[in-house]
Amino acid sequence: MHTSSDLLSIINTLARWISRRIKAIMLVMLFAPTYLLAQNNQKTNILFLMDASFSMRKEWDGGTKWKTAVNTLTEIVDNTAHIDNVNIGLRLFGHLYDESESNCKDTRLELPIGKYTKERFANKIGIIRPKGITPIAYSLEKCVADFGEDNNAKNILILITDGEESCTGDPCKAAWMLQQKGIVLKPFVIGMALTEAATKNFYCIGQTINTASDKEFNQTLKNMVDESIAKTTLQVNLLDSKNKATETDVAMTFYDSETHLAKEHFIHTLNSRGNPDTITISPFFNYDIQIHTIPELWIKGVTLKRNIHNEVTANAAQGNLAFKLQGVLSKTAVVDRIKCIIHQNDSTATVHVQKLNTTAKLLTGKYDLEILTLPRIFINNVQIDDDKTTHIEIPTPGILTMNKSYEYYGVLFMQEKGELKKIYDLKPALKQETIALQPGKYRIVYRAKFAKSGHNTIEKEFEILSGGSISLRL
Repeated sequence: MHTSSDLLSIINTLARWISRRIKAIMLVMLFAPTYLLAQNNQKTNILFLMDASFSMRKEWDGGTKWKTAVNTLTEIVDNTAHIDNVNIGLRLFGHLYDESESNCKDTRLELPIGKYTKERFANKIGIIRPKGITPIAYSLEKCVADFGEDNNAKNILILITDGEESCTGDPCKAAWMLQQKGIVLKPFVIGMALTEAATKNFYCIGQTINTASDKEFNQTLKNMVDESIAKTTLQVNLLDSKNKATETDVAMTFYDSETHLAKEHFIHTLNSRGNPDTITISPFFNYDIQIHTIPELWIKGVTLKRNIHNEVTANAAQGNLAFKLQGVLSKTAVVDRIKCIIHQNDSTATVHVQKLNTTAKLLTGKYDLEILTLPRIFINNVQIDDDKTTHIEIPTPGILTMNKSYEYYGVLFMQEKGELKKIYDLKPALKQETIALQPGKYRIVYRAKFAKSGHNTIEKEFEILSGGSISLRL
């Protein structure tokens, strides 16, 4: 039978247990309100590249820079341990060799990207003593292999340092390589009492924030991790002529406005409700969005508001251009050579090359067409309307076959309105030439290659009918 003192002891123990659980829950809620948004299929890998050089021993705001960094990282590890899709890694530099040795390869991955308890992390980092120099560029280069081979993961690199590069490496170049290879989205730099000049030197690496106190560092790093994990979404509205977001099924490329590197590729999609699909995207860039319509569209300088849903809009009303023959031509090789070059109205720039007997989707507006027949056909001011098909039909060409007894120099003319228009030069080395010509009247003028007088020139007239064929012996 329990005495009253035993019951009181049990009650006190239970109360302390409940109190600890409530505090833990409150800490998670206060520290990372948006971490819960990370519970999706994509993994977020955060690699801390931290300075462990001798200068990190310096006193700072009642402690040392090293102690401040270690305490904050330990809190972050503890508060992200419960999130399934968030992994933490730690690479240090400047901790293996004494400062006097000036070792420019002083770096090691101390904790591979994964899940860690507060105790395991604290035990590992607790035995480290800052003592060396700061080989930042070399350490950045070594981060390439630290993230593994999960191409679908969101990789975040956070550099923590209180000084500048000690060796001959180029941190800017190393950081650029990480982004160009698509290994990390964008590096971040958190300075600990950096000089103004040093802070500016880190701008080329990525977003740089210099902190001046223990409290500021703690909050800045937590905010950065919080934003790295949180979910930012974007909806791209492609409007038709009625300002409805119904246009879709086009590719989109998202470029970093600053580096011009392609960061994301999507095929625009409408969801089951007929609305533009919501995509999850990193908020750490200003984007230039290339929409691969014909001609292409750009939405430039897009800045996303973090941790919320964003929308951008482009006028993208489209119609169709159907390009075909009026009849049937049996020679497929001839058909394959007939193409339509599409120019924007009053512009020489080519926006598309369309094959015969196909339909292309174009932005609404007027276009000038150049059709690669013999002779060429030019059709200007072709109107493309929203959700409609404009039909362009050209006469079926006829086939001319020229059989040569000798090698000839010659020219083929089309007779048009009393004038001769040159459209083709004979190829002297070929014994037979077969070409497709548009219906009409033609004249061929030629002479033998080795003839010694212009009076040996020969002329022949003939007519090409649509879909017909004719053979000439020269």
